[in-house]
Amino acid sequence: MDMKAVGDDFKVCLCKQKTKKEIMEIIKENNITDLKTLKEVGDVGNKCGACGEDLQQLIDMVNGEE
Repeated sequence: MDMKAVGDDFKVCLCKQKTKKEIMEIIKENNITDLKTLKEVGDVGNKCGACGEDLQQLIDMVNGEE
């Protein structure tokens, strides 16, 4: 899914009920640059893992890589 196209209230991680806005704030506040760290620090993407690609997109967006 294109994370740029979805709203801030879009639930990216359904297992943990975390929105795009919440996850982007976690990435910014903790200077996260990789998916492994986001999963550990943000407690997202570590249950079923279906949102992994979307989480990586958010990391890239926050860090200006996309």
